[in-house]
Amino acid sequence: MKTINLFRAFSLFGVIMLALNAFGQHHGPHDPEERAEKIEQLKIAFFTKELDMSTEEAEKFWPIYNELDDKIREEKKAQKKTAEELRTGISDMSDNDIKTKTNSIFDSEIKLAETRKEYNDKIAGVIGYKKAAKLLSLEVRFKRELLNKLTERPPHPPQQHGPPPGEHRRGPNGQGPMMMR
Repeated sequence: MKTINLFRAFSLFGVIMLALNAFGQHHGPHDPEERAEKIEQLKIAFFTKELDMSTEEAEKFWPIYNELDDKIREEKKAQKKTAEELRTGISDMSDNDIKTKTNSIFDSEIKLAETRKEYNDKIAGVIGYKKAAKLLSLEVRFKRELLNKLTERPPHPPQQHGPPPGEHRRGPNGQGPMMMR
């Protein structure tokens, strides 16, 4: 009877430990929208701090920057779609179709550069050209630091079953090995 109660106690303890371990391994948001929102918050904090923007500058800067970001994202999405069509269908395309798609990709790159140039002037009108120029390197630095944070996450420790090597389970009184009868 004592052995059965001991077995139940250890079983319950094991289930609780497994549940705690499972909940403890949650690292950040898993929902893509939640993750994007968290990244956006980190980006805002990073840029505001690194550009040393006043509250007034930040209030004027972020709507312009977000507009730029939306335009760039939209253009890159279209460019990616064209590149994917080219990659997957190139063997069935005529030379003229291939030329059209590759020129479309190059035109998209030009449009991206023109958009960045246009918005650089708008942003410089709010925070000055020195900070606007610094923004170019901050975007790359933010992405690099974000990737570093995502990849330096410690690996999950291996789950241990039983005592560590070289140790033996002790009985309830700490003396001698535990015996199950």
